[in-house]
Amino acid sequence: MSSYDPTPDEIITPTQFRESMRLVRLQIAIPISVLIAMGANLVCALAIKPGLGGINALYPTLLSPNSLMIELYWALLYVLQVGFCLVLLLARKEATKEMLIHGVGLRFAIANWLQAAWAVFFTLQFFVGAEIVILINVINLLSIHFTLLYYPATLKRPIDALLVHAPMTMLLAILFNLDWLHNGFIALGWVIEEKKEWGRYTWQAVGFVAGVNFVSAIWAGARRLYLLTAASIYILFSLLFSSPRTNPTLPTTALPKPTPLLVTIIICLVLHPIALVAGVAWKRTREREGRIRLEEEVERAEENEEYEREAAHGHGHRG
Repeated sequence: MSSYDPTPDEIITPTQFRESMRLVRLQIAIPISVLIAMGANLVCALAIKPGLGGINALYPTLLSPNSLMIELYWALLYVLQVGFCLVLLLARKEATKEMLIHGVGLRFAIANWLQAAWAVFFTLQFFVGAEIVILINVINLLSIHFTLLYYPATLKRPIDALLVHAPMTMLLAILFNLDWLHNGFIALGWVIEEKKEWGRYTWQAVGFVAGVNFVSAIWAGARRLYLLTAASIYILFSLLFSSPRTNPTLPTTALPKPTPLLVTIIICLVLHPIALVAGVAWKRTREREGRIRLEEEVERAEENEEYEREAAHGHGHRG
């Protein structure tokens, strides 16, 4: 055999080759998409006047969040995305590679490209286009969320949980629980322009906040998604601690939350941990019932064996 012939251990099957190429495509596309999204958001926030923050201030709604809290949220999210890129580039374990290829895939690159497009549309004040982009991205991220259910986060692989599951969950949470609502209010013209209008869209805000938080709380509780619960609670606090102003330059024009919306936010803050605790308790109850049934089956099997031995012993004596 020639010294250039591959050994049996070095032979790559067509399936392995295809998987390897898919991983390479991810290693190229996703880091580029993260850079594009970060760059687009930074340019639209800092280099253009009015930028993202300025436009938010110009179009206050009942669902305008606390800007500082949201900026911190996005800063952490982008740090985790950079960590995701490192995991992607340094992936060695087959389980991690499979999760990245089949659980995440190019859809994460698409999510970042859509996020960059949203920043451009929002800065251009093309709010309907920005809303369409967000809704498409929510659907895209939901598909990632559902495929990652086959690769659940576990303390046995903390890096995967922190740098793969966390950024996907955080991005989905802020888009589903907040961004499409706030952007949608602006697109529909449900903006607070004068103090006398501060409660005009109260019940719309109550309905949407209650709806999205009920869905996310029940889902997080049923699947015991701790990070989704934590992200949802943080986003609710960003709404609770915000006071949109009818005049961005005058702090005295800040408006309090209408009482029905305030009560709704507080109820949702309570709902999320209750749903998670209920989900954990339900799982443990099912596991305990399963163990009890298994023990009962073992006991019945042992009793049947004992009965058969006694019966066989009795037949032997009669013989």
